[in-house]
Amino acid sequence: MTPQRIAFITHSPYPIEPRAKRMAEALAGRGYAVDAFCLLWPGEPEFERVKGVTVYRLPIARRQGGGRLAYVTEYLRSFLGMAQCVTRHHLKHRYALVQVYNPPDILAFSTLIPRLFSRARVVLDVRDMAPELFMSRFGLSLDHPITRTLRGHERWACRYADAVTVCTAHQFNVMAARGIDRAKMSVVMNTPDDAIFGAPVPLPRPAVPAGRPFTLIYHGSILARYGLDLLIEALPLLAPEIPDLCVEVYGFGDFKPAVQALAAQLGVDGLVHFHERLPLEEIPAAIAAADVGVVPSRRDVFTDTILPTRLMEYAHMGVPAVVGRTSTIREYFDDDMVAYFQAEDPADLARQVLALYRDPARAQALAVNARRFTGQHNWRQDEATYAGLVERLIGAP
Repeated sequence: MTPQRIAFITHSPYPIEPRAKRMAEALAGRGYAVDAFCLLWPGEPEFERVKGVTVYRLPIARRQGGGRLAYVTEYLRSFLGMAQCVTRHHLKHRYALVQVYNPPDILAFSTLIPRLFSRARVVLDVRDMAPELFMSRFGLSLDHPITRTLRGHERWACRYADAVTVCTAHQFNVMAARGIDRAKMSVVMNTPDDAIFGAPVPLPRPAVPAGRPFTLIYHGSILARYGLDLLIEALPLLAPEIPDLCVEVYGFGDFKPAVQALAAQLGVDGLVHFHERLPLEEIPAAIAAADVGVVPSRRDVFTDTILPTRLMEYAHMGVPAVVGRTSTIREYFDDDMVAYFQAEDPADLARQVLALYRDPARAQALAVNARRFTGQHNWRQDEATYAGLVERLIGAP
């Protein structure tokens, strides 16, 4: 029998975007035929098979850090390009389901032809809450016309979709309060994929060998809201106290040049090693080599809605974390699971790192206690939730 065919649409590169990769491979592994439509990253082919997923890449540039008009233009190009490409392939293959990743929420409507003429089911995956994202990015108020427009897009897209997946209970509750149908929404978290990260690392981890640097790690997107500059500003306070300190930074983003310039300005560029983005398969080894993971997010209307993937990966790998205190993180991680610092306070960040350096037993205790999260929230559970949703919508492969 011909397997049920599913399309994924994401305004991101694939398989760089881990959430789409994780979900697509989960369905491919269960016997569905999966196509992914995504952005073309430099050096990648326009067509490729990746772990059972057929990938079609569109030559649409993604420009982080642009102005409002740049985002509108980029999203419009993506909408038109994805709609045309998915429609063309749908006429050949007949998709039973199309899953769309926001932002932008209007990308959901690129499925219009498969939805209207073949009754394909549509799932909208809300990775980021677009109104809050743009309020943070451009300093918009709740009543700003752009904010109101984006909330309208969110509402229309969720009504149009057959199902909506969100990343956290916080997102679920906020969107429900805005009138999104609770019965349509499911929480599928960004927990680490066991196929890549393996089983949670046994604890306690071995002691740091003598002579090895005390290593901090930050990995992922380098954007102003994620606060990497706060870690850099903490280093002049840490360097005199931790003579063997080093910081490993893996990632990319429009804020990276500013952070590199800040490190040079503060005279700590010798302590910080900036690396390019790591393939997802290489991230576990990089985390395992660190002593402390740092999640220095600023606190604003957007970061209060997210649970950083890097924090869940540190917990999975048994690495204690120093974390900016935000609303969603507080819902999942208690004070005995991570070392909280007051968001946007580099001096407090430095105090928390120094405390873990001086008290390895407390660092180990935090890592052990963070396993409460891993025990309650893991990809085995989330994959089952997600696969069950797909099967309810279109049946078995």
